[in-house]
Amino acid sequence: MIVLQILMLIFCMVILPFGIGVLPGRWLKKEDRTLTGIWISGYLVLFALFELVGIPVVLFTVYHGFSRLCLIFGLLAGVGFLAGVVRLLKKKEDYSSLLEGSFPEKRTVEEWVYLVLFALLLGFQLYMAFTRASFDGDDAYYGVQGLIAQQQDTLYRINPNTGRSAPLDIRHALALMPIYEAFLGKMSGIHATIIAHSAAPIGLILLTYALYFQIGRRLFPGKRTEILRFLILMALFQIFGNVSIYTSETFFLTRTWQGKSLCGNFMIPAIFWLYLCMFRGEAQQKLFFLLAFLNLASGISSSLGVLLTCLLTAGLGLLLAVSKKRPGILVKACLSCVPGSAYMLTYLIASHM
Repeated sequence: MIVLQILMLIFCMVILPFGIGVLPGRWLKKEDRTLTGIWISGYLVLFALFELVGIPVVLFTVYHGFSRLCLIFGLLAGVGFLAGVVRLLKKKEDYSSLLEGSFPEKRTVEEWVYLVLFALLLGFQLYMAFTRASFDGDDAYYGVQGLIAQQQDTLYRINPNTGRSAPLDIRHALALMPIYEAFLGKMSGIHATIIAHSAAPIGLILLTYALYFQIGRRLFPGKRTEILRFLILMALFQIFGNVSIYTSETFFLTRTWQGKSLCGNFMIPAIFWLYLCMFRGEAQQKLFFLLAFLNLASGISSSLGVLLTCLLTAGLGLLLAVSKKRPGILVKACLSCVPGSAYMLTYLIASHM
């Protein structure tokens, strides 16, 4: 039973987003179409889809909202996964670089030393995140909201502090990260709190370093040693970045499962990755579609996160437009902020009702 639960959890956290990521992965250039690039793209679409389905359910469903959300989202995610698998099988030549970019055939001794060092640093972080789970005041609210969803089948309609029915808490209701973790718990049959404090940190830490790997490939194209040095440096920053309770590094290792950590360590760096893909070569116009998914997906982490990602998208879009001398790029950057703007408008309307 436990083995089946773990396998189902791996499917939901690794295989499902990868299958979905095959669809937007075609927007990436061949050198960016690696295992990690496809996996990251899949999560951006997956989180955006969860917000797109979840927000109406949260706003308009009082009873049995969680089961309804799981049913609709599960069906759509399943369709996306099957579509991705079909495309992968039919267009194998488009994804021939998956293994080449992720696992080069030969490595030098220096590269092996750096790789082992990075693996040790990463393994240390995963071990500490799994065995030394950190608890704070937010557990009493965010963690319990996920548990309430799993056990009471309702979304943000019960006050976690009292256990009584309460009006919809719109301040937190549109940031659905605890509900997504409850969804993982429902699919795998694992308690939502275990998902939040044990499974989610492992998955999100690996996802974040996959993103750093993609950023390194763009900062140091073709320089595998420099990429490994970059990953080691980022790992050291994360381990020793606890200089304040407010740094993104502190959230990364002590509140990994919380949306604020996801926003600061994954969503915002993902914008830099996508723009690096456009700055370093031809402006890949189709990547603005992925940016649109990202600006909506950031809502799963924090309502404020949507504002931050939209502002960053527009600002970097202006720089790219000036760099390429193509004003139309700024227009496309602003259009990619439309889903995020709709999210913010929904939040403003719902908070004043």
